Amino acid sequence: YTKYTFFHLKNILSQPLRLAFGYCAHFNMRSTQTHAILGVGVTIGLALPPFVRFLSRKLRAKSSSDDDDGNEQQKNKQNDTNAVRSGLLDNDSGNKSTIRIPRGQLEEFLSKILVQAGASPSHANLVASVLTYADSRGIPSHGSNRADLYANELSAGVVNGKATPVIEQQSGCCAVVNGKNGLGAVTSDLAMNTAISLAKEHGVGFVVCHMSNHYGAAGYWAQRALDAGLIGMSFTNTSPIVVPTGGKARAVGTNPFCFFAPAVRGNCNDREKSSERESFQLDMATSVVPIGKVEVMHRLGKACPEGWGVDREGVGSTDAEEICRRGGLYPLGGAEETAGYKGYGLAMFVEILCSVLSGAAIGPSVQPWLASREGHIDYGHCFIVIDPARFTSGFDERLSSYMKAMRSLPGNVNIPGDPERAFEIDAYKNGVILHNPVAATLKNLAKRYEVEIPLAFENIDVSISKKSLYAR
Repeated sequence: YTKYTFFHLKNILSQPLRLAFGYCAHFNMRSTQTHAILGVGVTIGLALPPFVRFLSRKLRAKSSSDDDDGNEQQKNKQNDTNAVRSGLLDNDSGNKSTIRIPRGQLEEFLSKILVQAGASPSHANLVASVLTYADSRGIPSHGSNRADLYANELSAGVVNGKATPVIEQQSGCCAVVNGKNGLGAVTSDLAMNTAISLAKEHGVGFVVCHMSNHYGAAGYWAQRALDAGLIGMSFTNTSPIVVPTGGKARAVGTNPFCFFAPAVRGNCNDREKSSERESFQLDMATSVVPIGKVEVMHRLGKACPEGWGVDREGVGSTDAEEICRRGGLYPLGGAEETAGYKGYGLAMFVEILCSVLSGAAIGPSVQPWLASREGHIDYGHCFIVIDPARFTSGFDERLSSYMKAMRSLPGNVNIPGDPERAFEIDAYKNGVILHNPVAATLKNLAKRYEVEIPLAFENIDVSISKKSLYAR
């Protein structure tokens, strides 16, 4: 635009001599008048081009400065988001804001805490596996960050850490699981295993759950189907934290949905090799971000990026505590003018699959996720598994070709799941990354429940620990 403008400006202003000659000729002016006008024309003709060049340089310099400012702002924004995602960059640059711990050690540590809080050993092992899965994939919002709330729920008796879920109803490829108010991971374990069995028998397995609790990262359950060479889908409702389009009060949950599809057929029970296997892995909330990311920002003492949530009046806010305790999140898409109603519609879609279909608590009637709540929270889940072998042959080859085509596009195009796989591979080799405030919270939990603290936490200052916003 700048080049276009100055090209024409130069053409106009560099022709004063021709204009002066033309003017004189047209009006048949006398010699004295002609000389005067020509003198003015020469002066303007000599002065304007340097002025135009000077102005052009100034504007280009300003444009470059604006671009640099924009790039710096974008870089800072990415750093803020990366702080929530993993802390990998800070850790590798020498910043001691994170620690690393072998995945097996972290899993064992979390399991011991949950057992002391009231879970049976087998159930605690499963929940610990779900939490470390999230941390190892660069999703701290659903990892060890959740341990204190889980422990508080168990200690308060609002979740039964020893309950065994049951298949309440089954017909053809469909089933309903009653979680008996047990740990969400335990309910989901039975439900996804059932869905996989039904898919192998019928081609499709469709299982819904009620009377459950928080089930962790949705991807953990879809991964189960993926490891069996099947397409896996995982959905759950949550406590209301999203303000619907046009509203001022939270009325729906972050309600994630997840879709994993294998691009390489066959079973894969080795988790490390499984993380390197080619596949499509979409795992997303129907809000702009999951509420756990806001809580991690609060633990880190950072403001949230604009566009994540609103305050108690429904006005955009960057205050993590205000968003989490009194305001709410935007639905996926943000405000109405940026199509937030689409995310709101998707959240209701997930609610119908998980709660309306299963008989679990629905939308605004779901209790807040607080350890001080009364009675059952009654979350609902949905698991769908499809055997691609029941359809046109060559699914894995076509998916591989499709993904290869997308990655080869100009720029830097990833496939959903690519960043998470990279984090997971790194975690297996170098240890799982934990932010120091999260590590401090775990250290405090260990002291509270008299659990031995791993050496990786030795230098962690427990004073930087912050209680879960949900626990207040």
